[in-house]
Amino acid sequence: MPTETYHHLSEEKRLQIERAAIAEFSAKPLQSASINAIVSESGIAKGSFYQYFENIEDLHRHILGIISKKKIEVISSLPLDSANLDTFRYLRRVLQAAVEFQIRYPELANIERFQRVNSNHLSSEDPETGERVSGDGRFHAFLTQGILHDDIATWVDVDMAAFMLEIIEGGIAPYLVERIGDKAPAIASGNLSSVYERSSQDLFDNLMDILEAGLARDPQIRKDFYSK
Repeated sequence: MPTETYHHLSEEKRLQIERAAIAEFSAKPLQSASINAIVSESGIAKGSFYQYFENIEDLHRHILGIISKKKIEVISSLPLDSANLDTFRYLRRVLQAAVEFQIRYPELANIERFQRVNSNHLSSEDPETGERVSGDGRFHAFLTQGILHDDIATWVDVDMAAFMLEIIEGGIAPYLVERIGDKAPAIASGNLSSVYERSSQDLFDNLMDILEAGLARDPQIRKDFYSK
């Protein structure tokens, strides 16, 4: 993580370095990123870089920390349904946040996508049990709870479903942003919320129909869906 020397820099200087790092990491994966490009863009000496960060991986971890904070801000800004969030309402909120994040912070979303593709992780820690599980631990935990609450069918392979949902969360956002089209700039500027924009919600309705048809507890739901 950044050194004390970095934290003593002016906010303007820190933002300069972070903007240069974000531009570099969003254009190419960490393995191909260049310290020279970052120091050149930020206007600092290469020797100064090593006073602020141990190496480029250290800077990358710092940017990932910024991404985590921004994602929390985005999901916190979404209106919260007054009703209790069942499994599928929660999942919709997670995917909605991924799209909002893509719209508001496309460079940061791209960095996260590079990280996901290049991490090659097939397992993670379940946030509730601490056990190693297949796929994303967040999804594993809420799918398990969904089965306990009778929202999700007992036949669902939780490991496989968690891994599948992680892929969907990471890949669906750019596609949905493209489908939202000319409404995206207004959403990015804060003049329009995708939560209340009808065509955006129609897309989410359809996405959730597809997911629920495959995961829901009652096989009849799937039969009814496919017989439409």
